[in-house]
Amino acid sequence: MGVLFDLGDTVLHVERADAAAGNRRLLEFATNKPTVTVEQIQAAADEIYADIVKAQRQTQTEFPAENFDRLLYESLGISLSITPAEMAREFHRAAITHNPAPGIEAVLETLKSHGIKAGIVSNTMFTGDILWEELVAHNLAHYFEFVVASSDFGFRKPHPRIFMIAAAKMRLRPEEIWFVGDKIDFDIAGAVKSGMFPVWYNPSGTPRTGDYECLEIKHWDAFRSRIDSLLAPFPRKETGDGA
Repeated sequence: MGVLFDLGDTVLHVERADAAAGNRRLLEFATNKPTVTVEQIQAAADEIYADIVKAQRQTQTEFPAENFDRLLYESLGISLSITPAEMAREFHRAAITHNPAPGIEAVLETLKSHGIKAGIVSNTMFTGDILWEELVAHNLAHYFEFVVASSDFGFRKPHPRIFMIAAAKMRLRPEEIWFVGDKIDFDIAGAVKSGMFPVWYNPSGTPRTGDYECLEIKHWDAFRSRIDSLLAPFPRKETGDGA
């Protein structure tokens, strides 16, 4: 049996997301004098990102950060001394701060003690390598077998292909896998379509949308108490909130 987790706001909570700080960091690598301010760079980035989101809704595909940064900076006439991959890493380090979700390490330790495989599937512009480095920084990487990042494989949740990639990496059938995530429209919808058992991590008590059957948990202790059931047939009809 196996458990797949979403990353952002599931395993790791996003404590800070400051795109302006990321762009200020990248400007330190400019090889020509920029003629625009950080605020103007961010305004251009917001316009590009809005177009990307529209395309993502239609195609469920990802636009990697390396491509985004090149498009943004080259369209503004700014040359940088580092590669697109280095640009993405420097931006991520400067702009985003994570902290482990309260209780997640105890859950992961319990899974490990039972010999249950764990992996990450994340919708992100950043590479799996960058996400792995974040897990290492929080001493969580050793609990996971792999990270599947949408930027590395092209498809985003809820497209079934990204779920099937993770199942193949686990060497398990979809029906042998639980998928845990905080987004109904991406994590839960995708898990249902892929034949995995969906677990909705909902610590803020957000009202349910859609008609997806899933196990809802509001804190990780509730999930931890259910882990023994992973060793038995999955409770397809169970919809308790784990409160």
